[in-house]
Amino acid sequence: MAYLSAKKIYPADMSEPLNGWYQNIDTRGGTSNNASIAGPTSVLATPGYRYFQQRGYVPVTNASGDGYVTTANVIIPSPYKNDDTRVNITGMTVAASAELPAYAYRATISVAQGWGDGRIAGSLLTSGSAQVIGFGPGSATAPTTHSGQVDAANLTASSNSIAAGSAGYGLSPLASGVQYKELTSNSTYRVYSKTATNSTATNGGWAITDADKAAGNTGYILVELCYIQPDVAMEYDDIEQYIPYKIASNYPGY
Repeated sequence: MAYLSAKKIYPADMSEPLNGWYQNIDTRGGTSNNASIAGPTSVLATPGYRYFQQRGYVPVTNASGDGYVTTANVIIPSPYKNDDTRVNITGMTVAASAELPAYAYRATISVAQGWGDGRIAGSLLTSGSAQVIGFGPGSATAPTTHSGQVDAANLTASSNSIAAGSAGYGLSPLASGVQYKELTSNSTYRVYSKTATNSTATNGGWAITDADKAAGNTGYILVELCYIQPDVAMEYDDIEQYIPYKIASNYPGY
């Protein structure tokens, strides 16, 4: 999903973590998403740079007998979950260009544990005993290599299972020899099943237990990507309030 322009807030406006959701809502009262301002919400904390935190999930409702899922798009949840004109966004995409590159510095993946409220699956099943479930950039069918990159995170199964509450972290750009990941074009991030951390092909997949499916429980693979990006050039609405009003020649007194 490409965005029309920048959506920014300031630190004093923050009341909770960002989730990256933002849609082009029709401001005329309709249901089409075509307003003129968009972009995932960023924080303008340091002059000249925007800070982003995109957070999302992959729901898991299939039991192993239904077949394993190998690749999935990330859902960016709408904060307006009861508003049918502001629906979830499917697909986590970082909008970037050579002119306005993005620099990823944090990636995480985890399996939701729940609060004991009978809604969350107890574990994530995998098709292999040491299967890797990874979050990172790639195509609709295959991940790119993750070697030395900070914008990817992985979970490795043990005995065909990943316990709820498990978490995986990408490399830190503060570590020796590690750098930010520079993105100079639109990049979509997905969840992939692989045989190894740095695989560039998918293999196997994930599911939940028959018992969880029978109980109506859902497993959730949770992911997060944080990045910074140069702010866009000044626009008219940044300066309009300081421009003197135009004086019409027929105004009384002139």
